[in-house]
Amino acid sequence: MKSSEEKTKALRERSGTITDKNKSVEFLYVLMRDHVPAGTVEEVMCQTEGKECVYTNGFLAQYAQDVANRLNEI
Repeated sequence: MKSSEEKTKALRERSGTITDKNKSVEFLYVLMRDHVPAGTVEEVMCQTEGKECVYTNGFLAQYAQDVANRLNEI
């Protein structure tokens, strides 16, 4: 029987052995791997593409801006 490490290595090889230094990619990867289904992220992408958003909650909008700015600075 294969160890967990061997299974992880095999999956990485089958799925393309991807490496990327972009912190936005890393953030989204961890978000989708551990917290939010990829389908939900895709739905949000489809809703937001090409639109300017008028935010109803300024506090949440400011936090989103802060996270986006911090990701851009990494």
